Amino acid sequence: MRIAVAGIIHESNSFYSQPTELSDFSVHEGPELIDYYRQTFHEIAGYIAGAEQFDFELYPTLAAGATPAGPVTAEAFEHFVGKIIEQLKAAPKLDGILLALHGAMVAEGFPQADGEVARRVRAAMGDLPIAITHDYHANVPQQLIDAADILIIYKTNPHIDQPERGLQAAEILARQIRGEVKPKMALVKPEVLFNIYFHNTSVAPMQSLMQAAIDLESAEGILGCSVAGGYQYADVPYMGPSIVVIADGDEALAQREAERLGEAMWAIREQLKPVVPNPAEAVRLAMESEEAPVCLLDFGDNIGGGSSGDSTFVLEQLLKQGADGWVVSIWDAESAQACFAAGIGGQVALNVGGKTDDMHGPVLDVSGRVRTLHDGSYEEHERRHGGGRYFSQGPTAVIEVGAEGHKGLLLVNSERAYPNSIHQITCAGIQPEQQKILVAKGAVAPRAAYEPVCARLIEVASGGATAIDRSSDEYQLARKTLYEWR
Repeated sequence: MRIAVAGIIHESNSFYSQPTELSDFSVHEGPELIDYYRQTFHEIAGYIAGAEQFDFELYPTLAAGATPAGPVTAEAFEHFVGKIIEQLKAAPKLDGILLALHGAMVAEGFPQADGEVARRVRAAMGDLPIAITHDYHANVPQQLIDAADILIIYKTNPHIDQPERGLQAAEILARQIRGEVKPKMALVKPEVLFNIYFHNTSVAPMQSLMQAAIDLESAEGILGCSVAGGYQYADVPYMGPSIVVIADGDEALAQREAERLGEAMWAIREQLKPVVPNPAEAVRLAMESEEAPVCLLDFGDNIGGGSSGDSTFVLEQLLKQGADGWVVSIWDAESAQACFAAGIGGQVALNVGGKTDDMHGPVLDVSGRVRTLHDGSYEEHERRHGGGRYFSQGPTAVIEVGAEGHKGLLLVNSERAYPNSIHQITCAGIQPEQQKILVAKGAVAPRAAYEPVCARLIEVASGGATAIDRSSDEYQLARKTLYEWR
């Protein structure tokens, strides 16, 4: 039995000003794809484990991924989809396909780009069984359900179960190919906007819904059950949460169970209205906290959700309120270059952040001493959100800012890097336990890295491409019938 592996993984923010171009993607092809992902906690690592456990051969084609940003250009989209289909057609006889897609990719001309990828693969490969894995932040269209045999979605946020979901998809696909099961899928999309503030799967309200999905997978005749929280920063027709149930040969059973879970989500709609402090309030709470370190989760500059990484709203308040013992990262290649020119111990006067567009705060005048310089590469050996192991934020500098009693550490990097690993700051010589306030530019994702070292976490309703209070008036394609917008 030979099963092909392919993937295009991107979370696309319709409100971010910078598109995602061909050069933004990292690509792994052929045997190197297997070598790279085998060492990670990605779902493709789960595919690889599935090949070993369920006795099939993997045929690696191409897997491409880029840091979340604006919609993918038509050039990049057509390039990668074209190459995948070309390689699938050129492959030796295949028995199935494992396809890693994010579920929230937007491309020029294709609002729900993952659905279009699935449609094209189906059109090219005929009746060949296709299993797809999705990120928990997926906006699932019926088009994708119609094109695929199997859809499995992460069950955790922060995402730490990706290998298991890849393995689950591989198992169902292998059993389908052997004739042991006949997957039948049903999709239900409750008319709610499940704000990212509530996407933590370890606490209410999502925890009980996810547990119900996990419990259902033990029921007779059920092969899989997934709950996607959705991705509110993609302005697409099927934006919002999804329930996907896979039954063995019984589409009616799948539909009934999906509708039951959909009704449970609808029943908690009144709980889905977030109340979150703004940057000024959040900084004040962190300064007053007797517990340390405190992590401020900067929702509006959620890099993993496609924001800029150079927002200054929280940094502005830390400086204004005279906070002490803080750490903030800012994507600012120009400032990093100036620090390298000054050298360790050198004094610098910088214009920091707010350079991508006018959504992410003002450019700030910051001066201080260059404390460390680093090439920006680091490695994560634990399970963390996204399943990655090798990271790079480019040439990186740490500047000591302020006077005694009001000091902070500003990390400026040359490449946008989401805070999914605490080693983003430790690689540059920052010891988290010695700080009072750590700022992580993310929503739920950084929790896996920061909860082990922080005594308290505080969400921050800051402005930016990933602001959590975006008005329905800013959307053109999303359904205006969602409960929160009525």
